[in-house]
Amino acid sequence: MRSTMAVVAAMLLAPGVAVGQGQPIVEIGTNLGVAIQNAGGSTLTHFGAPGQGILGQPTIYASVYAGPSMLVEPQLALNIISSGGETATTVGLGGQVAYAFSGTSTNSGYLAGTAGFQSVSGGGFSDSDFGAGAKIGYRVLIGTSVGVRFEGGYRRWFDSELNEFSIGVGVGGIIHRTR
Repeated sequence: MRSTMAVVAAMLLAPGVAVGQGQPIVEIGTNLGVAIQNAGGSTLTHFGAPGQGILGQPTIYASVYAGPSMLVEPQLALNIISSGGETATTVGLGGQVAYAFSGTSTNSGYLAGTAGFQSVSGGGFSDSDFGAGAKIGYRVLIGTSVGVRFEGGYRRWFDSELNEFSIGVGVGGIIHRTR
């Protein structure tokens, strides 16, 4: 668990490599789509707008431009649900490292390795899990300020022996280094 938190912290704090003045440095956005979870013969399907993030939850991402073809992306999901005097909290931390085949400054297909950590607590119950997987997608730039990604992925959650399949669309605003 400590190693998971260390990896996530490193991804959150990883500085982008300077790619020149006026160049994009980070893209901040969210996803919408479907996440299908399968374990022990049962299936749970989530559709969300936003959604398709860590175990189907609404997730915020920040893709840091870490070179001409690399994106390092921390992700965060938080849900607090309260009903009948009981409160349940889920926290998801994740990240991915993506390689853009044609570079980060143009429309490009990409391949990403992903990792995620999920913690659930409430009503005297607490549990956590770690997952890892991969995504493949295509990212389209709209002008210089918006990135739209179409992606599909798989993540295996180890303790729960859960298989997570996802397909969705991500939309993010691109922040540029000032001149």
